Amino acid sequence: MRSIVTATIAAIEAVAVALAGLVVVAVPAVLLWAVTFRLSAEPSAVAAAVGGIWLLAHGVPLAFSLSAEAMLGWGFAAEELSFTVTLMPLGITLLTAALAGRAGWRFGRRGGTGAAGVLGGTIGFGAVAFAVALLAAPLLGAPAWAATLMPAAAYALVAGAAFVLRAARDAHPWWAASLRALQRGLEWVGVRGVAALPARAAETLRIATAGLAAAVGLAAIATAVACVAGYGEVIALTQSLQLDPLGSVLVFLAQLALLPVAVTWALAWLSGAGFAIGAGSSVSPFETLLGPLPALPLFGAVPDGWGAWGAIAPALLVVAGIGVALLFARRDELRRASWPVALAMPVVAALLAGLGVAGISALASGALGPDRLQSAGASPWLAGGLAAAELGVGLLLGAAAGRADLSRVREALPAALPGTEALQRLAGARARGGPDAEATVDLSDLVGRAETVGRPDPADPRASGRGGDAVAVAVATTEAEPADPDSEPAVGEIAAGEFGAEAFDTSTIDTSTIGTESIDTAAIGTESIDTEAFDTEAFDVEAAEAADAETDGTADAEEAETAEILRAYAWDSAVRPEGETEAPEERRARRGWRFPPRGR
Repeated sequence: MRSIVTATIAAIEAVAVALAGLVVVAVPAVLLWAVTFRLSAEPSAVAAAVGGIWLLAHGVPLAFSLSAEAMLGWGFAAEELSFTVTLMPLGITLLTAALAGRAGWRFGRRGGTGAAGVLGGTIGFGAVAFAVALLAAPLLGAPAWAATLMPAAAYALVAGAAFVLRAARDAHPWWAASLRALQRGLEWVGVRGVAALPARAAETLRIATAGLAAAVGLAAIATAVACVAGYGEVIALTQSLQLDPLGSVLVFLAQLALLPVAVTWALAWLSGAGFAIGAGSSVSPFETLLGPLPALPLFGAVPDGWGAWGAIAPALLVVAGIGVALLFARRDELRRASWPVALAMPVVAALLAGLGVAGISALASGALGPDRLQSAGASPWLAGGLAAAELGVGLLLGAAAGRADLSRVREALPAALPGTEALQRLAGARARGGPDAEATVDLSDLVGRAETVGRPDPADPRASGRGGDAVAVAVATTEAEPADPDSEPAVGEIAAGEFGAEAFDTSTIDTSTIGTESIDTAAIGTESIDTEAFDTEAFDVEAAEAADAETDGTADAEEAETAEILRAYAWDSAVRPEGETEAPEERRARRGWRFPPRGR
C-alpha cells in the first residue's frame, strides 16, 4: 500500500514537471499569436507548435514541409521543401532534468519504497507526453509511441540516477547487499583489493564529476568571452532582423533555450575537435570555415581561428585537470593509496569525464534546418576522446604533484648541501673582517642547510640517545666584534663536542653579537620554523639527564654538557639548571632570538 501511495504522488509530481516545461514554451508562443498574428492562426496550429517544441526538447524530431506557394512567397524557387529538425533546445531539457533529479533524490531517501516513486513518475510523465504527441501529430517526425517513450525514458533516466546516488550515499540495505554480492563475485574471479573498491569507486566518480564540471565551467567562460568579443557582429545581426519589442524578447528567449548548446560547442572547441554549423563547415581553435548561416544573433559570437596559437585552448583543459587533481590529492583515498592506484583513479576519472563530454556533445548535435544545415554540432566521440586525453594528462600531473611529500624533499636537500660549509664561510668572513663581514645572511637559506649539523654521528657511541640535543644555528651579523673571555660560551664552543672543533671558529662567534637587529625576520618563513620543536618538554633537564644516563655510562659529563647547552639557549630563567639564576645585565647581553634544540 505504501508503494502505491508513493507511486501515485510521484506520478502527480511528474505531471506538474511536464506542465511546467509546457508553460515555459506556451507563454511566449501565445503572446506571439495574440500580439503579432492577432489571433489569426488556428488554435490547433499554435498548440501543435508548443507541443512540438516541448517534444523536441526531449529528443523527438520535428518534420516541416513548405508548399511551393510558401517557398515562392519567401523568395525561393517554387518547389516544395521538406526537412527535419533534431537539434534540441537544451535549456528546456535542463529544466526537466533538474526537476526530475530533485524528485529522484527525494525518493531515494525512502529506501526501496522510493523505487516505486521513480516508476510512478515515469508513468505520469509519459502520460503527459502521449497527450502532447496527439496535439503535435502534424509536426512529429516519429510515430506517436516513440514520441511517448522518449520523454518518459529521459525522465526515468535522470530520476533513476538521482535515486541510485542517494541510495549509495545513505548505504541503503539493498544497495549494501548488491555491493557485497559484487565484491564476492570479484573475489571469486581473483580481483584483489575488493574491500577498498567501493570507496575508491566513489572517489573516482567524484573526480570525474569535478573534472567534467571544470571543463563545462571553462566552456561557459569561453562562451561569455566570445559573446563580448563578437558584440559588434551580434548587434549587427540583431538590427538586421528589424524586430519589434516582442520579437526581440522572443528571439532572446529562443537564444536562451539554445545557450546550453552554445556552451557544449564551446567545450568541443576547447578540446580541439571543433564543431560544424552546416555541412562542409568547421570551427576550431586552429581555423574557421563557415558558409551561409541563419540570421540568429548568437552566431555572431562564432570565433575566428587562432592558427598556431590555437594550442592554448586544449592547454586550458589540461590546466583545469591539474587544478581538480590538486584539490583531491590530499584526500584520504588518494593520499593513502599506493602509487599505481593513485594514478589509475585519475585515468579512470578522465575516461568517465570524456564519456560525459561525448554524451552532451551528442545531445547538442543534430539538424538545424534544410539542406546543408542538416548537420550541426560536434563529433561526439572525437570531442569526448580529446577531452578525456587532455583532462587525463592534467589529472595525472596534478595527482603526482599533490602526492609528492615536500617535507621529505626538504629533508633530503641538506644532505647534498652541508650546513657546516655555510657556517664556516660566515665565521671565516668575520675573522678576516673583509667586505663579507658586513654581509647579511639569509636565514631561510642557512637554516635549511644547517639542519644536517644537528644530526648525530653514527660513529659516536653517545649519539644514539642524544641526537635531539645538537642545535644548528644560522647567524646573520652586521659587525665583527672581538670575543669577550668573560662572556658566555659561544655557539662554536657549545657545539664543539658534538660537531668537532674544526667546524667552528670559537674565537670569532660571540653570543653578544646575536641581536634582534641582525636577523632578517622576513627571511624566516613559517615553513622554516617547526612549531612542534618549540615545546617546553624539550628543555626538561631531568628528562635529558635520564636519557643521557640510560645511553651513556658517563652521567656526570652528560649532565654538565646538558646544563651548558640549556644555559646558552634558554629564553628565561625558568628553564635554567636548578640553583642558577640570571643577572639582569647577563640577560641584556644575551637578548635576541635563539633556536631551541630540535628533536629528531
